[in-house]
Amino acid sequence: MLKFIICLSLPFYGWSQMQVFFPKTSPKEHQRTLVALHNGQIASGSSEANIRIHALSGQVLQKSELGSPFKEIRDLAQTPNGFIAMQSHDSSGLVLLDNTLEIDTIIYPFGKRSGLFLDGICAQENLVFLLGDPIDGFFSTFYSTDFGLHWQATPAKVNANDGEAAYAASGQTNQILNGHFYFVSGGLTSRFFHSPDQGATWNTNAIPYPSCPTCGPYAMAINNEREIMTVGGDYTKPHVAENTCFYSKDGGKTWNASKKGPSGYRSCVISAEKIYYACGTNGIDVSKNGGKTWKQISKVNALSMTFSNGQLYVTLADGSWLVLQR
Repeated sequence: MLKFIICLSLPFYGWSQMQVFFPKTSPKEHQRTLVALHNGQIASGSSEANIRIHALSGQVLQKSELGSPFKEIRDLAQTPNGFIAMQSHDSSGLVLLDNTLEIDTIIYPFGKRSGLFLDGICAQENLVFLLGDPIDGFFSTFYSTDFGLHWQATPAKVNANDGEAAYAASGQTNQILNGHFYFVSGGLTSRFFHSPDQGATWNTNAIPYPSCPTCGPYAMAINNEREIMTVGGDYTKPHVAENTCFYSKDGGKTWNASKKGPSGYRSCVISAEKIYYACGTNGIDVSKNGGKTWKQISKVNALSMTFSNGQLYVTLADGSWLVLQR
């Protein structure tokens, strides 16, 4: 594995070091999703449908090359049985792998419907929640109670307004917390959806992002049942910093804009050790006060993030990784 390390001094928020390494196998490959594993390692899914398990040093410990018909991996979910890999493409589907990345099952749970574009997958123990773009006026919401082996549509359909959809930028538009399902939408309408009963009922509230075909929340972090963070903006205007973050303190009923938001369009957000991190086309931002204000700590073109062992791991559009240490 080709590896480069660069150490720099960063004055913002106590971050003092960067490490850049290249665990890719071709010049065009980049990592679309990162998952911090329960054993302290990191799993990644790439634009070339490769899944890897990394040591925190960046060393590749295990690798699975899915090959045709999978053209990419947009999102990964970990379960006690292993992993579920999700493709968002013209043949959207799922791959179940064991903990050593051996392929167990390839699933097209929805009859290979060509109109189905998957946006995100998340898991909590045996329960898995899958979100896709609207079909025939309804969001594609599915769940599994057996680690992703069998799937069914949520009992209640979720209506989609004209020009409304979910974004698959980082696989973070849907989440599970304590058995509750959550997701956000954008476009001409931006909304927050919450189901306390695995999709039998849904509560819906508007999020005040601007209305445009490419506007809205691109990622969401659920800190607890009351504190919810969304980031986004307009990916066609990545340097516009207005309306890039809205957060809720009452479980999604009402939403607040940041007094000073992230420094542009953001497609990924995570919460770790009482700090929020957001990244996107023109950099990485940090908020230590629940999203009220943000500070930019890097200007790299970043795709995905995870946090492990006191370090922030970020994948970049050029295929490299960035590791920031406090």
